[in-house]
Amino acid sequence: MWSINEDEYWERRREEYEKVPKDWKPEPVEELVTLDDELEDLEKEYGCKLEDLDETDIEDIVYRLCGEYPLSAEYDPVLIAILYKVDPDWR
Repeated sequence: MWSINEDEYWERRREEYEKVPKDWKPEPVEELVTLDDELEDLEKEYGCKLEDLDETDIEDIVYRLCGEYPLSAEYDPVLIAILYKVDPDWR
């Protein structure tokens, strides 16, 4: 049997389901920066291959090239690119 308050009930239920929990955080977004043109210049600047750099140096390179400070970053010599993760809330 349908009651007058049933619409209000289902509207409240819909709103509850659509609420984002307070402790929910979005997953970090994975991005890629190709270094086709910059590779030689970066290796000259740092004085070694990018595979030998630590993560903080790779993160600084990402910041200089993209303007985003990543949560983590690593150089992939096969792709000749830096793979990094950035928090979507920082964008």
